[in-house]
Amino acid sequence: MTHSEFSPLGQVTLLMAAALTTVDAFIVNVALPSIQNTFGVSASTSQFVVSFYGITYAVLLVLGGRFGDRFGRRKIIQIGISSFTIASLICGIAPNIQLLIAARVVQGAAAALLLPQVLSTIQAALQEPAKTRAVSYYGAIGGLSAAVGQLLGGLFVWADIAGLGWRPIFLVNVPLGILAVIGTQLRVPETRAAQPQGADLGGTALFGTAVLALLIPLSLGRQTHWPVWTWVLLVVAVAGAVVLWSYERKVEAAGVAPLIAPSLLRQGAMQRGLLVLGSGFLAFGGFIFVFALAAQGGNGMSAFESGLSMAPMAVGQFLAAMRAPKLIGRVGTRTLQIGGVLQAVGLVCLIVPALLWWPHLHFYELMVGMFLIGAGNGLFVPTVYRTVLSSIPPQQIGTGSGIVTTTQQTTLALGVALLGAVFVGVSGTSHMRLGFIVVSAVFLGVAALFALFGKHLQEERSTR
Repeated sequence: MTHSEFSPLGQVTLLMAAALTTVDAFIVNVALPSIQNTFGVSASTSQFVVSFYGITYAVLLVLGGRFGDRFGRRKIIQIGISSFTIASLICGIAPNIQLLIAARVVQGAAAALLLPQVLSTIQAALQEPAKTRAVSYYGAIGGLSAAVGQLLGGLFVWADIAGLGWRPIFLVNVPLGILAVIGTQLRVPETRAAQPQGADLGGTALFGTAVLALLIPLSLGRQTHWPVWTWVLLVVAVAGAVVLWSYERKVEAAGVAPLIAPSLLRQGAMQRGLLVLGSGFLAFGGFIFVFALAAQGGNGMSAFESGLSMAPMAVGQFLAAMRAPKLIGRVGTRTLQIGGVLQAVGLVCLIVPALLWWPHLHFYELMVGMFLIGAGNGLFVPTVYRTVLSSIPPQQIGTGSGIVTTTQQTTLALGVALLGAVFVGVSGTSHMRLGFIVVSAVFLGVAALFALFGKHLQEERSTR
């Protein structure tokens, strides 16, 4: 199969596979109380169903990108989808919480194999303008899938299909995964790096240690009330990052391909892009998490109505992503400024109703605000992705894609931890409106920075 045969149907198949991994990260949130009741476990134990998926996912992303470079991206995509589908089936029929958590770890590892190949295949197999269009659609997947995940989670729990309760949130992946495996084989071209790089086991071990030491306390610290060991792990994470950087510099200086190339991270477009991407996903991830808590716990919405409130965001993100390629072609990185303005206006349209009508808000009173936030995301993410990817040399696409997706997943977790802690600290037991407004204001501040300074996100194209 030649690159020219990478049809729109093949691109849709690839994007659907990517969406499955993000939907699965968020679809569980609304279902956690039901899972807790089924197995008779505590809230802190049921939280492992979410946190262990995210931790495994983030730790293995860069290595997953390297595997695709070396062994062929379509092959690794198929291994990832197949493993993800089998793990989803096990999750759906799990008789106890231990097997459910173990299957979620496998899901996270499979997602880490799959996701970096999506960006790498798009970058390697398509030419402009199809490449920019596909990157825009991929960029929209993150926020769109988060909204759709929480919507579907609430819907499935509410519908209680065949008396299965929460189990369909995992079982729905099985037919979709089978279709994705078949579609990938038939419609996605095989690509790989011209000069595949080695595994860099030392860098992999150091990177895994640093990320685990960061994400374990961020994921578990809130429900365990931040004991001493969480702070010790955060210190280990910082020390591990310093050692990793020094080690990777020595590896690269010796002429060996490092897991995370310091020369790649020193590029201006990569630095600015990762900073913008990380801050955007930190604010967005924290906002999505806090919205679900505040809407149900403080405003009295049902799980279904809380999920339904995400529908306008999903629609806005999808429509904006459809327009993003043409807008980027016309005004370049100023598209980021437009996205920031839309997000900022959308957040104002949420804060004002919260001030006026809390605790009697309904989803239809939030529709305009959520739609605009989604539309802003639909412009913001593709712009940043395109800028970062354009700066990556062809032989480092897999590694660069892994760094980008790891940044996205790590800052999502960081946003949940940091803004979740802000929300709990401000809200106490009776002021969830105030907590929601404060977190929304933080997101508003980030969006305003994008609106003011987005034009400085310059593109740097590598020599092809």
